[in-house]
Order: sequence, then C-alpha cells, then structure tokens
Amino acid sequence: MFVSALGAITGVDNRLKLKRVKRACVILVDGLGTKNLEFRAGHAPHLINALKQGQSIHCGFPSTTATSISSFATGAAAGLHGMVGYQVFDRHSQKPLNLLTGLGGDQPARTWQSQSTVTEAAIEAGVPVFVVGPPEYEGSPFSEATMPSATYIGAKSFDERVSATQKLLRTNSTALVYLYFPELDQRAHAFGSKSVEWLEKLEDLDAAVKQLTAELPKDAGVLLTADHGIIDVRHDRQIYLDEHRDLLPGLISVGGDPRVLFLYFESVPTENQLEQLQTALGSRVIVAAKQRVIDAGWYGEITETNATRLPDVFLIANGEAALYHRDFAKTKSMQMIGQHGALSTEELTIPLLRFAAFA
Repeated sequence: MFVSALGAITGVDNRLKLKRVKRACVILVDGLGTKNLEFRAGHAPHLINALKQGQSIHCGFPSTTATSISSFATGAAAGLHGMVGYQVFDRHSQKPLNLLTGLGGDQPARTWQSQSTVTEAAIEAGVPVFVVGPPEYEGSPFSEATMPSATYIGAKSFDERVSATQKLLRTNSTALVYLYFPELDQRAHAFGSKSVEWLEKLEDLDAAVKQLTAELPKDAGVLLTADHGIIDVRHDRQIYLDEHRDLLPGLISVGGDPRVLFLYFESVPTENQLEQLQTALGSRVIVAAKQRVIDAGWYGEITETNATRLPDVFLIANGEAALYHRDFAKTKSMQMIGQHGALSTEELTIPLLRFAAFA
C-alpha cells in the first residue's frame, strides 16, 4: 500500500492503480482490524462510511507489528525482508531477540531488514518523504529498518499529528507521508478491543481522520490501513506449555507472540513428537513444523538466511486461546487481553480505506 502511494506520485509500481496525485498520505492504525471496526461501527461513522466505499485486505503471516510494518515499508513479504516475527531466537548469538524493540548495538537494524524501502525509493525519485508519529519512535532501530531516509516529525497527540500532516501536505508541492497511530493496539492489549478504553481511542481516531481529510489540496490522496486486527482472549482461555514439559525435550527458547509461539530446540523434534504434542494440546492449537509453514507459502518466497530465523516448530492458536510457556513469558504479556499473530479472520483482515483524491 505504501508502495502504491508512492507509485501514485511517480507513476512507477502503482499496484493498487490509485489515481495520480502530487501528494499522498498513508495512515497506519496499529491493531485496527476490519472486524474490530465493524463491531463498533456506530462510534466511527467516518471510517465506516469509507469502509462501505472501500475494501478489506489481508496482512501477512504472522499477523504482528514487526512483520506487517516491515512488509508495508518494503512492499515485500516476510520471507524476503526477514522480520519474521515479534521475537526470534538468534542462533548466532544464542540469545532471544525482539525484532520490534531489540535491534541496535550488535544487532544492526539493516542487517535484519536488508530490503530496499519505499522511503529510500521516494528519495531516489525526488519525492520528500515524512513520518509523523509519537516522538519516542524517532531514531529507533526499527524506524531505521523500515523508514530510513525519511524526515521524522514527532507529535504526541492525535490533534498534533493531524496538524503536522496537514501542514506537510499543504506546504510541499509533492510529498509522501506516513502517519502512525499505535494507541488502539496499546489499549487493546491492556483492556481488550471491546473495552470502553479502546472505544474512546476509536472515536478519537474517527474524528482525527475526518479532520485531516476535510481540507486538503485537490491533488492530495489519503489511504488508511492497519498492520493486523485484534482478538480478545480471556485469561481463563490461556494455555500453558510448561504443563507439557515431557513433550518438549531440548527446548531452548520460546518466541513469537502468544497467538503464534515460536519454539526453538537443541535438535529438531521428530514427526512422532509433534503428533504427541498436537494430541496433548488439542484442536485449540495448530502444531506445525518449520518446513510445513515454508511449503504452505505463509512467508512467501524465503531466502536461506531468513529461513534460519524461523523456529523449529510453530504453535498457532485456533479460536479463543493464547499460548504461554511460563519459564519464558513475561508477566506483562500474560496480563494482555487483546492478542494477535495467528490466522483468524479477526487478526488477518484489515481495512483499505480511501479518502480525498483517492476516494
């Protein structure tokens, strides 16, 4: 989608066949799945009206921020860009690595995400490119991995981000802007996507998008999408792998998300061991060996290097469930209600909304 927004300006690689414009903005709302939006339709009339005129698409696997924003930023699936999940086990350093917050230092961001990015292509094409988001993400290794060469404008509140974006679209004769809202995802993790706290932020977002798109130059187009949706999981629906230690011999690390656990072993489990684990966990979990996931094409075309980052075994939640191994899970993670990472419609289906010149 970010690729197409640039293509609408340059005429190159316009995959969505958007109307040609001079200025384009793509809004990414972290955690705003189509189903989440539809469930609270009466509280977001501006977004719902655009959804009726627009469409829904699917994010890639796993449905998690580190992977999806990297795909958004490069126009490539995770098998190529290498940001294969939220947390992985780096077999070189023999340490777990959080790909969203843990890059930097001896783990250079562009070593892990080496694909060329939309922001770099924009600069090469002579299009000024900007990122508008919370100030704390400016200069972060993840921003370096996904939005290099862009000018970052930190803005704390929704109103401040809208004002900054409007100014960029009005004062630059040509520009590409990425506008990021992480708050709905944060509220969903803490309170659930059906909570009053989440609803408040949805209403704020609806008002912000309406304000942003109300008065723009005629040659400015705006898109809105998300990185994944959310499914709420009650705490009594959590599944604890440490209750099945005898079925996990040689387990050295657990990564991924609670909806898609990554299991790393000293030696690859046998097919018989995986069948035993599947039987023990039942229908609420899909147990899949790495090669099964690769062969299924969930990561798209995958390089040899990126394949080594994948776990030996994936445990994918099916239905309302979250998976934890309490020897590895953090307390804060186990307190979460809103979850994502797996293959449900709620997690994979995201909106593609068009405003202004793109409508």
